[in-house]
Amino acid sequence: MAKRRRSRHAFKGRVSTTALNSKLDKNECFVSNKCILYLLRHFKRNFTLDRETIEFLCWVLGNEMEQIGEYLLNFIEYDQRSEIEEKFLECVTDHEEYTDVLIDILKRIGNHKISKFRRFVFVLLEQRKRNLGYKGASDIEKNIFHLKKMFRLTAQEIELCTLLFIISTYDDPATFFDYLCCTKFSGRKHLTNILGLSNSEINEVLNGTLHRFELLEIDKYDITLNDEFTCMFQNTSDRIFSKYFYSRKRQKTIPLNYHFIDQKHIEHILQLLKEKSKTSTHILLYGPQGTGKTSFADGLSKKLKLPTYEIARSTDNKSLNRRAAILSCLNMTTTGDGSIIIVDEADNILNTQFSWFMRGETQDKGWLNHILEEPGARVIWITNQIGNIDESVLRRFAYSIHFKPFNRRQRNQLWENILRKNRAKRFFKQSDIENFAKKYRVSAGVIDLAIKKAIETKPCSTKDFYRAVDLAIKAYIILANSGERPVNKNRIDKNYSLDGLNIKGNLTAMIGQLEKFDQFLRKSDQDKIMNMNLLFYGPPGTGKSELARYLAEHLDREVIFKRYSDLQSMWVGAGEKNIKLAFANAEAEEAVLVIDEADSFLSSRDMAIRSWEISFTNEFLTQMEKFRGILICTTNRFKDLDEASIRRFNHKMEFGYLNAEGNIIFYRKLLASLLKEPLKEANQNVLRKISNLTPGDFKLVRDRYSFCPSDELTHELLLQALKEEANIKNIHKGNKNIGF
Repeated sequence: MAKRRRSRHAFKGRVSTTALNSKLDKNECFVSNKCILYLLRHFKRNFTLDRETIEFLCWVLGNEMEQIGEYLLNFIEYDQRSEIEEKFLECVTDHEEYTDVLIDILKRIGNHKISKFRRFVFVLLEQRKRNLGYKGASDIEKNIFHLKKMFRLTAQEIELCTLLFIISTYDDPATFFDYLCCTKFSGRKHLTNILGLSNSEINEVLNGTLHRFELLEIDKYDITLNDEFTCMFQNTSDRIFSKYFYSRKRQKTIPLNYHFIDQKHIEHILQLLKEKSKTSTHILLYGPQGTGKTSFADGLSKKLKLPTYEIARSTDNKSLNRRAAILSCLNMTTTGDGSIIIVDEADNILNTQFSWFMRGETQDKGWLNHILEEPGARVIWITNQIGNIDESVLRRFAYSIHFKPFNRRQRNQLWENILRKNRAKRFFKQSDIENFAKKYRVSAGVIDLAIKKAIETKPCSTKDFYRAVDLAIKAYIILANSGERPVNKNRIDKNYSLDGLNIKGNLTAMIGQLEKFDQFLRKSDQDKIMNMNLLFYGPPGTGKSELARYLAEHLDREVIFKRYSDLQSMWVGAGEKNIKLAFANAEAEEAVLVIDEADSFLSSRDMAIRSWEISFTNEFLTQMEKFRGILICTTNRFKDLDEASIRRFNHKMEFGYLNAEGNIIFYRKLLASLLKEPLKEANQNVLRKISNLTPGDFKLVRDRYSFCPSDELTHELLLQALKEEANIKNIHKGNKNIGF
């Protein structure tokens, strides 16, 4: 056998250790060191020489991989070395091609020599680890330190995150660890071995903070890092870290006394938040949008003079990432004297019930309860809805305030406060304030910005200032309505009057009682339940809804119209909640609540087929009794109403078809202006004889011909149109056409 000797020609192109390390930055050195550690652990239990393992070994060693070839050549017969040395020289810097040559050599040597090679590999890896030494910490290590602090992660949790980050960022480690199935259940034994953890420890890691706050994404196939969390391993700035999750809150806001909240509630909350306590303190502010919840929270923090942080809002409005944001903010800002944390738009975080059906999110409340019990935490939560918040979450709030929609009186006061704050009261008369409060239902922030910008335009007159504010608010309303100018469907017709209506009942007496009841509601501070329930019934178009609008306008109150389609829901129990909310909003806004098609809500329970129909009616009757305000129900089908509901109405007014004089009155109000010629006596006689007409018929004919030139119209044409409307009713009722 030929004598073995070292080749003098191999590895002439080998890069020195110093040259090699000079090409790696600190981050690359850190990753290489980690991969060496993972590989050493793997080799101690599984010293395999398959292609994937050898290729990863070569990648880890970099140019030092040539020492493997140099070592293995000692086991090759002398006459075979030249061919292999030539192959090595051709792939001296390509670890994939180099792997092919190494595998070829390993196939030629016996198993008894593999144990020697194994020892050599361990020595070589340790040497590589020493050669990769560098001063200071890499950016990745700094970020790991920050992440550990932000989320209070254990050493085991950080080890898993680091491995997953390397897999997600570097191709060669990803190939090797995917080959071992480390991130899958089938490769769990390799994962525990590589991380140096036991099965119980890895299970604890996978079910701990990382999973609870969705920093890990675990499905039935794989374990990966959340994309945002992965990005944080690559960023070096503390500012970049915090922008993902939270930011310092500016304390520039309107004073607390501008809000319509009782002073005793404000003082109690300030006392709760004043000092950092051993237990957690959570405040819940809830109610519709635009009611001042956010500015109230800002006002609290300004009054307390404490550092305040706001949790970042995710662009997709999902709770994913906001969990991590809250946790990191708590860990980073509540040390020492602590801070105030504001979680705005927290609906998706707090309303965990039915989250899958509503938003496609699967949530458990365990992580939330964990946050709510964090010692020393002082958090203000802001949400629009509370209907789907679990009871176990609700009871953990130290205090809560319901922000109700502003009524017209409050909007008047709001305008006065903001004008006074901006020293612009001189530009507005009291009538101007009342006009704006009546026309525009906008939040304090919108009003404040409009006034500030109007001042900045340096108006030359009161008229210019008024116009600037009006334009700004109109523009906002159109913007908030997706670029469309909203139509006020509850606005009463400018030609409306009570004259001509055919109402059975003492309308004057009813209006007088309404006026007295209205005064009682406005002046009384008692919580005594007092309501005025009115029932308007009769054929369609007889003026029931229009009278309801008129009464609301007469009492200077808002009007809220609700129909069956607005309140019913496909979800069990949701319809009842919608009814309750409609009454609650009307009471809060001091509005007249008008229920159209009331027979849909109050139909006879004896005729009910489904159980939810009965519960729907029961809920409506319950809210009627509890309502502190004015309710008007309209129906075309009086006979279908539940008997128990009828007795709950203080006044029951029947609307009939117009009589002969009513026909004349409504013709003059709605149609006469379309023509230049007056209505002749002969035409009046014809009009008086038309039966079954309603105010709605006159409005319909007016709208049909309002765009026609007056010289093309005649009274005969309009009368014929009215006859047709009356005739249609006769046909629908099965009556014969009489007189036409």
